[in-house]
Amino acid sequence: MVVRPEFAEAPVPARVLGENAAVMPLAGPAALVSAVAADALRLRRLLDEALDSVG
Repeated sequence: MVVRPEFAEAPVPARVLGENAAVMPLAGPAALVSAVAADALRLRRLLDEALDSVG
């Protein structure tokens, strides 16, 4: 979950990130990233990519 005050005015758009991850806006100034991967290293990379994509 990523919480930032600026998301209250401009929510993060819902989108798919590759085949195994998605970003979804939440009520309030937050976004949720959901991801699955075969191992912890790949999961960490997916989550880092998602964090970079939300700014």
